[in-house]
Amino acid sequence: MAKKFACGDVVEGCGWSATADDESGLFKKISEHAKNEHNMTDIPDEVIQKVKSKIQEV
Repeated sequence: MAKKFACGDVVEGCGWSATADDESGLFKKISEHAKNEHNMTDIPDEVIQKVKSKIQEV
């Protein structure tokens, strides 16, 4: 089942979202977005845990 993440669930006001076939593919998209839009070169473990808790199956 595909996975979906909405950045606004973690970063208030961000309208970006992504869908991928699996969590690995989704995290590639999320890390690119975090780097390009939120200037995050390293994503702290606490943010990764928040992101994981907001991933939905679609």
